[in-house]
Amino acid sequence: MRGIWREPYIICNLIFAGVLAAVLAYFGIFSSAGDYPVHALAPGTLTSTGLQRALSELMRGNLSDALQFNCYSVGIFAFFVVQLVMRLVFSAVFIFCADKRRRLILTDAIISTLLFLCAFAPMAIRQMLIN
Repeated sequence: MRGIWREPYIICNLIFAGVLAAVLAYFGIFSSAGDYPVHALAPGTLTSTGLQRALSELMRGNLSDALQFNCYSVGIFAFFVVQLVMRLVFSAVFIFCADKRRRLILTDAIISTLLFLCAFAPMAIRQMLIN
């Protein structure tokens, strides 16, 4: 059991879970009314405008305010939350079901890719159409 913590899949999942938790904490700490330490560097119209404020509102449970700031925020927020849960659940399954690890990793990769595309593709496609 000690060697399981050296498995690359477990290490990556724990790092990714930590990053996701930090991202969610970031949006929980900074309010939608305040200034963010991260500012948009690109000029012009961006589909991501208001996304940080919207994600902060979602962390506080304010769905209607979030949608006013950015209509893509719910899908992106859901991606972060689902990925955090997946990292924890898939790591547990990986640890306790040694005979199904290969299938688990493939399933994880496919689900994560599809979730990413569902969350970010609409915003990216609209941005490409604007430019």
